[in-house]
Amino acid sequence: MLKKIFLILCTTIGILFIANSQACAAEVVIVLDAPIGTFSEPERVYQMVEESLKEILGEYRSYEIVPPNETENYVRLYREEHDLIFSTGAEEGKETEHYLKKADFDNICKHFKGKHLIYIRFTSTVPRYVIGYNLLYTSQKTNVVMDFRIWSNRKKDFTYMKRLTAKGSSTTVLDFFPSTSRSLKKGLKKVLRDIENDEAEIRIALTK
Repeated sequence: MLKKIFLILCTTIGILFIANSQACAAEVVIVLDAPIGTFSEPERVYQMVEESLKEILGEYRSYEIVPPNETENYVRLYREEHDLIFSTGAEEGKETEHYLKKADFDNICKHFKGKHLIYIRFTSTVPRYVIGYNLLYTSQKTNVVMDFRIWSNRKKDFTYMKRLTAKGSSTTVLDFFPSTSRSLKKGLKKVLRDIENDEAEIRIALTK
């Protein structure tokens, strides 16, 4: 009888150990990296990104996820400590921005004890204004650029990389000013829809 109980306990402990190991191994760290002030409602951007990732990941497998609102402060401090500060999205290309290198991805991923790191970087161009016929309407157009990468802690390299650009616009009538925030969100929605089309590739990248 005691032998049976001992075997049951050993089996139970073994199952729990395997399950715990799998849970830890399945953790995904999500980093949303955007210049300060790019989006006026960062919480809404987090929500949009997480909704897209939920669509991509679905019920393919169980993931423990560290969301972007939990990684934001650490990544900001990491940039400050390593002199990798963003300026503004509109100033990209004017030597005001420093990119994260592979060593940085590795450090951030290990800090959060992740198996994979999903890195999403947003920048935008300077808004361009268009005045309509007889000043009846005004439009604002901007390009939103998204760099989407998946870093594998095991391979110490990227298993997926894609760069997408989409135009966002906001139009108002008469004397009202178009919204920069609205045009950025429209562009953001477009690039997120495009990345959702790579669902199969992204799922495979998260197994490497």
